[in-house]
Amino acid sequence: MSEPKHLPLIVQEPVVLTVISLNGIALFLDAFPEIHSTAGHIIQWLDLAFLSYFFTEIFIKIRHFGSFKQYASDPWNTFDFVIVILSTPALFSVFFPIGAENAVIITILRLARILRLIRPLRLVPDGAKILRGVIRALHASLGILLILIFLNLILSIAATLLFGGFPEAAEFFGNPFYSMYSLLKIFTVEGWYEIPEILAERGASDGYILGLRLYVAFAVLICGIFGLSIANAVFVDTLVADNSDDLEKKVDNLHEEFREFRQEMLQNHNKKGTSDEMP
Repeated sequence: MSEPKHLPLIVQEPVVLTVISLNGIALFLDAFPEIHSTAGHIIQWLDLAFLSYFFTEIFIKIRHFGSFKQYASDPWNTFDFVIVILSTPALFSVFFPIGAENAVIITILRLARILRLIRPLRLVPDGAKILRGVIRALHASLGILLILIFLNLILSIAATLLFGGFPEAAEFFGNPFYSMYSLLKIFTVEGWYEIPEILAERGASDGYILGLRLYVAFAVLICGIFGLSIANAVFVDTLVADNSDDLEKKVDNLHEEFREFRQEMLQNHNKKGTSDEMP
């Protein structure tokens, strides 16, 4: 743990995890419609109590570290702070009841409360190392992902122009947005053959279906198999780069030790040769 062991008991890791677990149980129960309709208001107030505890935890830790800057010097403390702040909209649903007509707002507020359950992720063994690897892998894969996005955009526009004229294909290629979604499914090689089969059943001509099948096969080959395979290879290779770096350091150390050993042997040999030449 990155936290000092002499933190006040109320904000030590076991207590925090217990509160997070209880909060998770409350949110889990609240997800059942029958429970939400009968005890949802009580669970909301319980959730407010949990959120108040998390704010108190942050306040105590900031005072313990001496300043917010010192507190935020630990990335996990920053992570906790951001998660708690993002979940604060749940407060509004308690003090300012929202009508059923604002279902979207209610859903967003309920989802915001779930963010607090992400906090135990920082306790995953080697979590910091894994997080660094993921960030490094995402950075390395960014170029390939951008290329795939542009390919998807180009192929989507072309698909709209080539196949969007058939009325029965409007839901798949009626406009570039529909085409992007359809091609994204094709890129994942998940049911890539279904769209041509559906349009064939709807009466599309043989020439239309042949062209669509060739187009889909091209998209699957270039972006689905080739493109995503490269992206996965780069991501995985960069993700485990720490292991490769360790091996390279060990090899370099062995090489250095061997070089020093060789120099020492040559020096001993030269000394021995010099002593043998002396009368």
